[in-house]
Amino acid sequence: MSDETKWLLGALEKAHFKKLSISELDTALFLERFVTNLDKQKLFFTEQDLIRFKKRYQPTILTYLKQGNLFPAFEMYEEYRKLAVSRLNSVIASLSEAPDLESNETFTLDRSDLSWTSSSHQLNGIWEGLLTHEYINEIFSQIDDNESFNTTLELLTKREDKILGNLQKKYKRWVKNILEFEATDVQELYLTTLTQMFDPHTSFLNIKEKEKFDQAMHNEFVGIGAVLTDADGYCTIKELLPGGPAEASRQLEPEDIILKVAQAEGEFVDVVDMRLSKIVELIKGPKDTLVSLKVRPIESPTTTKTVKIIRDKIKLTANLASASIHKINNKGDDLTLGVVELPSFYGSSGDGHKATDDVEELINLLKEDEMQGLVLDLRRNGGGYLSEAVNLAGLFISRGPVVQVKSSDGKIRKKFDFNPKLIWDGPMIVLVSRYSASASEIVAGALKNHRRALIVGDQSTHGKGTVQSLLPMNMPFAFSAQQGKKSAAKITIQKYYLPSGESTQLTGVSSDISLHSINKYLPIGESDLDNALAWDKIPEVNFRRPQGEFKYSDQTVKALLSLSKERQLSTKEFVYLEKNIGWFRKKRDQKSVSLNLVNRLETNLFDLNKTDILNKEYKSLSKLSFPSKELELQVVKDQKEKSLLVRGIMADENATSPDTEKFEIPKNLDIRLHEGLRILKDWVNYISVAQVTQSQSSTSKNI
Repeated sequence: MSDETKWLLGALEKAHFKKLSISELDTALFLERFVTNLDKQKLFFTEQDLIRFKKRYQPTILTYLKQGNLFPAFEMYEEYRKLAVSRLNSVIASLSEAPDLESNETFTLDRSDLSWTSSSHQLNGIWEGLLTHEYINEIFSQIDDNESFNTTLELLTKREDKILGNLQKKYKRWVKNILEFEATDVQELYLTTLTQMFDPHTSFLNIKEKEKFDQAMHNEFVGIGAVLTDADGYCTIKELLPGGPAEASRQLEPEDIILKVAQAEGEFVDVVDMRLSKIVELIKGPKDTLVSLKVRPIESPTTTKTVKIIRDKIKLTANLASASIHKINNKGDDLTLGVVELPSFYGSSGDGHKATDDVEELINLLKEDEMQGLVLDLRRNGGGYLSEAVNLAGLFISRGPVVQVKSSDGKIRKKFDFNPKLIWDGPMIVLVSRYSASASEIVAGALKNHRRALIVGDQSTHGKGTVQSLLPMNMPFAFSAQQGKKSAAKITIQKYYLPSGESTQLTGVSSDISLHSINKYLPIGESDLDNALAWDKIPEVNFRRPQGEFKYSDQTVKALLSLSKERQLSTKEFVYLEKNIGWFRKKRDQKSVSLNLVNRLETNLFDLNKTDILNKEYKSLSKLSFPSKELELQVVKDQKEKSLLVRGIMADENATSPDTEKFEIPKNLDIRLHEGLRILKDWVNYISVAQVTQSQSSTSKNI
């Protein structure tokens, strides 16, 4: 850890975009943020503790860091551990009778933005309020939907022991989690607190976090192909991934409990009450190696059995691009519009899947259904590989600039699409939200700059205009002794700019047609993050688009915007949306709750009724959805077929594949996608009318 810390400091000073020296670190703020990361809700430390930490460590914290010494981190964590365990054990011991439920006091739900309390005595009062609040919450979880208000009050005394017992279990699990916090967890928390003093996207990744990062970027991992969960201390199988080794064994089922794990034919390790992440580490391992599981089957809970599985590479197909095709009535005819949803800009240096290739495959399938317009849905896409963003944007332009990248030395590199191939050259909408970030903003911004696609969705995207590079620690000490794995640092090394020269940093990409959204009122943008880099601008790229290539005019945007705004003011789904957003804002603005049971029951009843009314109204909108059918990547089809064969189920020769099934009305209306499709329909009609007008104009001139 000492060597890793020194390596990290050197990497930050040399590679980070800001080129800051560690000596410039605001040590008081660094210490405060680390303490806050330990105790986010300010339930254990006091203002006096923070003052004491600063007085003790601030004069020497830089020296410790430069020496690679994590002593302050472990000292502060040890104090946190002692305080937290002592407080929680005291709380558990006090849970012998119900708290006062007739209080006129209130409890603040989120304490993260509050000041630290001045004393332990003041903390005692906060904990009394927290326990009363959680006791009332536990009452609500015990209430049957059919029970009346008065019946609930009458039954409380009968349920008191059960409620107290459940709270005791909850706080015992909290103690267990604190005691299982490992040295590497303290290291990761402390060093990431340090890296985020440079900017919010720079972080330290220990070996476990590096593996998670790789898995997310590549959509694959080596294991048995099972999703695990912790159910009251028991490692329980939640799901078997299609075509994986666990499913292929035919010996495991969802809800089976894993009691012990052994490597190959070695000794079994008891995993009951073990931290889930530790169990996952034991089960994962190199490809083609054996892992043995001692299991309690759901079908026979009084027995156990041993299951031996060979680990293999698992493809996470659920996180790949997907597509659907929608039929929209258009003046008596059916208009066919396609949707491609891309959850991330994933990629692989080997034979794994790449976002661009998958999107191209899906668009080709959509074109076989004679698609007349395309929606690229990036609403939940938080980014990924820069190279994939450039390649994917290139699918929709014949050639031209996609993004400009500025390094810390001031050099600007322009990244072009030189491939003349166009996979789609027709009306296109990019659907975005406040969660669309980084690579999503590059694609949306480039296609907007090229006047190639209309941007529809939240007022603007996330606003992340920075590029991170993953730097593996390149020294022998950073390798795991067993598997040669490395820790790493994810460091912001560049900023990117659109072809227009504008940065997306903080401001994001603005929508051509914006739709009202709850996201507008949530602190989820780049501008809400601490130490975010500033917005700036560089010269634009001078480039002329090919004359005949598809692009839209300001007049087109104005016409489509007018039609959409008219719908947003009058249609049922937008009337519902405004009600839902208004209700959400009202609840979000509620910072505290009553600790009086009768008051809380009345409030809860009102909230449930209001939510029920909104839910019923939303369900009634489902009939407005356009008929649609899903299309699948070949790898997804192959995995499903493999899963059927593994389970011994032979597909009916006459059965239809998902992409040839009938169109169906979705169960729930996706309001923003629905409006995106209507805008696309308007656009297709607008083009058709313009072409007729242009043809008539040409004929008149010839005459």
